[in-house]
Amino acid sequence: MTWTDRVDRWTRAHPAGSDLLLALAVAALLGPGSLDILLVADSPDWALWVAGVCAIVVHSTVALRRIATKTAFAAATLAMAVLVVLPNTVVRAEPLGLASASDSMEIPLFFLPTSAVYLVLLYAVAAHRPLRESLLALGISVLGAVLCTARTATAYGALPAGWLTLLLAVLALVAAVAGTWAVGRFRFDRRRRLADEAAEAAERAAAGERQRIARDMHDIVAHSLAVIVRQAEGGSAIASKAPDRAAQALTVIAGTAREALADMRGTLRVLRDSETRPSLAGIPDLVERVRATGVDVRLSERGRPDALTASAAMAAYRLVQEGLTNSVKHAGPRTGVTVTITHTPQASEFVVEDDGAGAGERPPLPGTGAGLSGVRERVRAAGGTFEAGPAGGGFRVRAEFRVGKQGASG
Repeated sequence: MTWTDRVDRWTRAHPAGSDLLLALAVAALLGPGSLDILLVADSPDWALWVAGVCAIVVHSTVALRRIATKTAFAAATLAMAVLVVLPNTVVRAEPLGLASASDSMEIPLFFLPTSAVYLVLLYAVAAHRPLRESLLALGISVLGAVLCTARTATAYGALPAGWLTLLLAVLALVAAVAGTWAVGRFRFDRRRRLADEAAEAAERAAAGERQRIARDMHDIVAHSLAVIVRQAEGGSAIASKAPDRAAQALTVIAGTAREALADMRGTLRVLRDSETRPSLAGIPDLVERVRATGVDVRLSERGRPDALTASAAMAAYRLVQEGLTNSVKHAGPRTGVTVTITHTPQASEFVVEDDGAGAGERPPLPGTGAGLSGVRERVRAAGGTFEAGPAGGGFRVRAEFRVGKQGASG
């Protein structure tokens, strides 16, 4: 695994932490330039203080771009709107190293380098929110670009003489906004496509396994029963005339039945072995495989599963597996899923809950609902309790295994 893969895995597993680091990095890059302009600006103190607060708000929203995307975008939009309506300021050029001591220029306060951070929030909306919300954000951003251009033109006296300059400025800002939005939508569509492909691959694999088992059982049962019926009919017909041949038929029947029984036991043993392999130790890898498709999955585990039986551990693994599959299939491409595992001396609890984000953006993948029914039977057979249903706009599945009430570990 390369270092880029490790970074990508860490950012997916810790969205809040990675976005906080991004916010700090952006602030370190653009903040000093904004501060320099505010320090040399010739404006009323209240305007400079308001501009400084707006700059802080815009930078802070970067830390919320994934965990509270709509709130972050709304806050950044409001801060930028305030910057647009603030009075223009006169900036002395010498402290900025732009001209001689006698030169100065009048600029709107949204000329702060911090204003570029707004594009980060637009990208977040395009990459993580439904198409309708992202189009609304695009419209707001284009309108803001037009207003900023108009304010700049009035500051420099470019109206009505500088229409060409004004048009070029509008086109440049709109191109930056549209390009940022397009990149975000590409990311959104790619993540949804990966989630769809992962769910479909899992569905195909399960269907293929069911077909293989059905073929094996059909071959065993159909062939063996055909031989047994043929021998039984022949033996019955000749029993009174040739007892030795009837006895030979019974021997063939017994041998065929034993062979069929051995083949069926072998097939069922494969099924049992494939189901007993999963354990609690495999849950992190399971979560990572789903997270690699672009789904935001968070795993939290507390305590040690010392008192959990093998059958309960297998049932818990299947619950997590089905909960994640159910979220990928039905909740939508942007869904956030939380897997919470809590072990205490009295019980072990497993919860898989999604936030329902993106539900309805695309048709759910086909399913019969048998997965949850199967998990319910597994959990109850292992002595646990099972719950599944809507929760907080999303869906939750939960199992609890209490010490002393678990099924046998065989």
